[in-house]
Amino acid sequence: MNSTLDQLRREWSTPCPTLSAVRQRYFPHIKTDRYMLHEINAGHIPIRYTRLHGSIRSAPVIYLHDLADYLDAMGTSIERPSPTHDYMRRAK
Repeated sequence: MNSTLDQLRREWSTPCPTLSAVRQRYFPHIKTDRYMLHEINAGHIPIRYTRLHGSIRSAPVIYLHDLADYLDAMGTSIERPSPTHDYMRRAK
């Protein structure tokens, strides 16, 4: 079990928060659930969602392990400066 999933379990009281709650917490720049679903379905946001009970009327939810996988993938894809990068040399 990874630490991201452990942190999410402490943060959320349910194993499957609604898409709205996840959007408000982690995607504040996306204003509607409809647009968030569009971005997910278009492949721009690589995260899985499901609808409980298989009903189109039920709210979409995201399981915490899927959210943890997404957050971990986004954390490793961020380019970090290498320790050998010497940007202070330009100050000479």
